[in-house]
Amino acid sequence: MAASPDAPTPPPAKERRWLPLVLVTLLLIVVAGGARSVADATATDIGPVAVGPVRVRPPEGWQVEGSSTPTFVRLHKGPVVLDISVGQPVAGGPILLATLYREQQLEPMFDHLLPASPEQFVLTNGVAAARFNYLAGTTDGVILDGLVVAADAPDASVVFDVRAPAGELQSVIDDVRSMVEGAAL
Repeated sequence: MAASPDAPTPPPAKERRWLPLVLVTLLLIVVAGGARSVADATATDIGPVAVGPVRVRPPEGWQVEGSSTPTFVRLHKGPVVLDISVGQPVAGGPILLATLYREQQLEPMFDHLLPASPEQFVLTNGVAAARFNYLAGTTDGVILDGLVVAADAPDASVVFDVRAPAGELQSVIDDVRSMVEGAAL
């Protein structure tokens, strides 16, 4: 029986062999690349997070990454990471705390770091704090925008370090501000 001139011609056998491989590869890329996004999209309110004596209430969409300790927790929302570190009060105040954090944590962590000078301010709860922005370059060439807020209360010090791929930080800055300002120290 002859094929009708209007019937579509099947692809050559060689092309049919590669089609499943291409489809599976594309599916794996989508699944692997979107796993965190799917988790973020389905995230629920995680409630207050305790880091030693400090309590933070992340807005909806933020998730705890890994396990928290009495001195550290990492939160994330999509590509944005927020590290919260708690320690003893620092005799030199929030400027010294911010400077020590930069020297001891950020400088060893990144290949390139361009920090601004810390500026002092007071949180709405009356706790003295300092903040500085930074740009950092990773070993794999990713440029990160970052913001450090260091607060020094009578019973504890806390450092909030939020960073994201360049251009992403602005999308969560209000969330970060509410966590910092609303933290129970």
